[in-house]
Amino acid sequence: MISKNLYFKLIKQDFKKRIWCPILIFVACFLGLEVRMLMGMEQFTQYSDLRPYDITVYIRQYFFGREAMAMSAVACMAAFLCGISGYTYLHSKIQVDLYHSLPVSRTQLFWSRYLSGFLQFMIPFVMNIIICIGIAVGRKAITIQTIPAIFSFIGIQMIIFVLSYSVAVIATGLTGNLIISILGTGVLFVYSTVLEVILFLMSTRFFDTYTVYNSRGNIALNDKIWCFSPLSMIIKLFASPNNTTQVAAQKFFKYDSSYIWVLIVAAILYSLAAYIIFVKRASESAGKSIAFRVAEPIIKTMIVIPAAFYMGFFFCSIYYIDTDEWFLFGVIFGFTIVCILMEIIYRINLHGALMHKKQFLFNLACTMLILIVFWYDVAGYDTYVPSDSQLQSCAVSISDLMPLQQDIRVNEFGVHHLSPAEYRMANMELQGNSSVMELARKAAKEQLAYRNFDYYDGIEESPEYIETMKRQENYRNIEFGYKFPSGKVIYRSYIIDISDETTLYLLSGIFNDSNYKVGSTPIFNDYWNVSFEAIRCQSNFKIGDITLTPERQAKLMEIYYNEYMKLTLDTVMHTLPVGTLDFMVRNINDKYHYSSYSGNMYVYPQFTETIALIKEYGFDMLENPTSEDVELIRLTKEKTTSSYNNLPMADSELDDEPKEYTDKEQIQQILDNIINERFYWYPNYGDLFDHCYFIEIRYAKNDRNNSDSNYLFITGQIPAFIQ
Repeated sequence: MISKNLYFKLIKQDFKKRIWCPILIFVACFLGLEVRMLMGMEQFTQYSDLRPYDITVYIRQYFFGREAMAMSAVACMAAFLCGISGYTYLHSKIQVDLYHSLPVSRTQLFWSRYLSGFLQFMIPFVMNIIICIGIAVGRKAITIQTIPAIFSFIGIQMIIFVLSYSVAVIATGLTGNLIISILGTGVLFVYSTVLEVILFLMSTRFFDTYTVYNSRGNIALNDKIWCFSPLSMIIKLFASPNNTTQVAAQKFFKYDSSYIWVLIVAAILYSLAAYIIFVKRASESAGKSIAFRVAEPIIKTMIVIPAAFYMGFFFCSIYYIDTDEWFLFGVIFGFTIVCILMEIIYRINLHGALMHKKQFLFNLACTMLILIVFWYDVAGYDTYVPSDSQLQSCAVSISDLMPLQQDIRVNEFGVHHLSPAEYRMANMELQGNSSVMELARKAAKEQLAYRNFDYYDGIEESPEYIETMKRQENYRNIEFGYKFPSGKVIYRSYIIDISDETTLYLLSGIFNDSNYKVGSTPIFNDYWNVSFEAIRCQSNFKIGDITLTPERQAKLMEIYYNEYMKLTLDTVMHTLPVGTLDFMVRNINDKYHYSSYSGNMYVYPQFTETIALIKEYGFDMLENPTSEDVELIRLTKEKTTSSYNNLPMADSELDDEPKEYTDKEQIQQILDNIINERFYWYPNYGDLFDHCYFIEIRYAKNDRNNSDSNYLFITGQIPAFIQ
């Protein structure tokens, strides 16, 4: 048995031999910790008046919290440096013979070397953390609550280091020279992320109904692939959540603490794998491309197949020539080239380029099989719809049916945003509504897809072009999230035709469901728990902010909620709104400005109680200017198709010579027949807006409450003197 003194002597000797390594790591940590902290503090001090939180919150929740991912990149680079430099002696026959002649077992040699590499990172890292604490104490930026955040920060960086370090040691043990070790480390570090990306690209190309949402954010592309590579696990650890409401998300400050245990288990398993490879590695493997011949065909297959598909997408991206022929050419070309390169790398000889023809044919068969499965949808991805009995609930997002801001902020201390569809997939729970699954089955059966109604590539006044425009005007995107009792969620995106009476009937059944409306927007999910700073009101011609007491806010929300729940699809399609309400919260980075929480929520004429209450609070949505309030109105005619619905052409432009109206009678007629463009979202479900004219209003008096919007004519209500 080796004595403890000799054991520590080995560590000390390795430390001296690689003293450049901890010095380099210290410099990197200094730049990533002290310098970044000082720069952050300086920026915070400059704009402290705008921040709704003090510097202690910044240090605790940002520097040692959300910004931990920045330091994780330094930890990973340090892990690669320590891992490869510590075990690169395995590539030299002379050094292998020397180390193996020592009176030390391979187990003891491995763990002494492994611990040495770990200490080379830990010591300079902890030293820099101590210096950071001293800086923060000097600036009075640390409280007792900061201490757990600091220990958590140190712990997570150590886990990430060990995970990445073990991968580097595995790659070094599997290979026989430095260059291949570096390449192998990179491959092992990113491999599951590569598979995520390739599955995403293949699915979006070949599946018409494919859509992707994740429980941990947009960076992770597909939850179906287990995150077994360090990069995937690190991304998943720090990804902002999207399976929550805004109120609940404000509790998310750092990372997913429940996922840390996955990283710990992975770090232990990778460490054990590195140890086993080291012990089983033959001494004569030094200098060879691969240390274990049995792993050679597996590694080839793992690299060749994804590389072939990536080459296919590469050729499609050149000059934007995205055709199936070029994709197929890229796959075959990439497969052939990578196979030859892999053989040359393994043999370190050009004569070995055409060896192992059987394995070449096997990998080719696997590649073609995967391509056929995706190309012809062998698994029935596009046509699959679960039965009602299989589901726990369903989420639905229908484009343009319920207006909502395009990005919903769900994390108070993060930068992650959700699209309306993402929010609805995460928060909506529809149960017992027969229209939902009937519409899903109908959409899947009809198999409408964008590729089936591309723009007609020809003369824009031709019958074919006009027919294409008519068809496209009636198509809408609808997305489903099928939620199973096991917690699994399957997402599908369909195209529906709203000119179809059955489809419109089923849509109405979904929209009239109060659970659909509640799950569609955070304002209905969260409003009892949110204190709004102001409400921005806009009518057809006016805009203004009102501030409310908590009691008035609760009363307004209750009345608006009750009236919105009674809203029907028929009303939305055939009724012009009279105004919008935008519920505002304090901007997290600027306490003097507001941020939209709800987006513009429409107020319809039927919302009589809401309109009356808003008027009582100081804003009259039904108040319109008269011709005496307006100096002139400028109309600019748009170049439009003359044959269909006055819709602007794809290259719609404004005429060069706008016409101005100053006659009071004409101005009044125009005012009585126009609608604020903010009340319109294209393409709308009802033909309520005319797109022939671009209308601007210049008021006689400069009133900041006048809306600065442009206007459209209401369909069929263009005054005769203009026509």
